[in-house]
Amino acid sequence: MDLSIIIFCYNECGSIARVAEAAVQLAGQMSGTSEVIAVDDGSDDGTAEILSAYPNVRYIRHAHNMGIGAALRTGYAAAGCEYVCAVPGDGQFDLTELRQVTPFGFDTFYALYRPQIDYGPYRALLTRVNKFFNRHLLGLDMKDVNWIKVYRRDQLDFVRPELRSSIVESEICSKLQKAGIRPVELPSVYYSRTSGVAKGGSWKTLRKAISEMWTLYAVTERFARSIKIKNGGNDQPMAWMKEKI
Repeated sequence: MDLSIIIFCYNECGSIARVAEAAVQLAGQMSGTSEVIAVDDGSDDGTAEILSAYPNVRYIRHAHNMGIGAALRTGYAAAGCEYVCAVPGDGQFDLTELRQVTPFGFDTFYALYRPQIDYGPYRALLTRVNKFFNRHLLGLDMKDVNWIKVYRRDQLDFVRPELRSSIVESEICSKLQKAGIRPVELPSVYYSRTSGVAKGGSWKTLRKAISEMWTLYAVTERFARSIKIKNGGNDQPMAWMKEKI
């Protein structure tokens, strides 16, 4: 399996070496063209020095902190393999779980979900609001849109992500589902942090996500209309995809 493993991080000097080593090891066990790309979103804590020391990691650095969505888009754009997966540099995901992913066609993608998440009241509320928005406004029916996914490179090229906040993953998954591309969902263990500070629930991250919510709705609806036009007005989205599968 030809896989681009993207590590996105911001100030994760306490865990990034462990994540980078695990990613390099996993890539080495896959095809010879698999790669590891680290996107450093403007770290100032020594993360840059740690990552730049790995010869088998392609290191990309943002000059300043731009947020999770921007880091993901940078990584996805840089990926050169047939399959693409982005993982956080905080060490809360065990990369060996990716061994259960097998090659798949254009009509599906893999989505790992966390059956148990030890969030506090604030993060738990944000998660519930996010799920409500995804399901009732986007029609996105997934257990955990904000965890690990494995896409095909041509799927990312097809949906052309537009958003720059952390909800870019909602955009990608919603567009895929509107095109009839369905997730294979697998349970995943969510490990506690051993260092660093969580950024997913920060006000800066949340503010960016809120500012793009209606943009998210607009771009996914526009995408759905384009699929319907491509499909000759047929509401069965898989009809146009036969040539891809």
